[in-house]
Amino acid sequence: MCRAQAEGMTGGGPAVNTGRELLPAHVVPRHYDVTLEPDFEKLTFDGTVIVDLDCVEDSNSISLNTLDLDLHSVRITSNAEEVR
Repeated sequence: MCRAQAEGMTGGGPAVNTGRELLPAHVVPRHYDVTLEPDFEKLTFDGTVIVDLDCVEDSNSISLNTLDLDLHSVRITSNAEEVR
């Protein structure tokens, strides 16, 4: 499950709470491969996203943000084997 960003970000300035949800600390994204096919007449798009990530601890679930997106299919693989 995602964890909400409860503490503000520090960088010398004041803390900022954006209210974003983040991946759990034990899930580390390594690479995103994004392909978009826009339809300028309908102002929509289709696309594909491949996310390479490392789970540094065992996990029963991973949540990704998909606000306002309709997912047509999802596939999860680990070491070239599909995970169900």
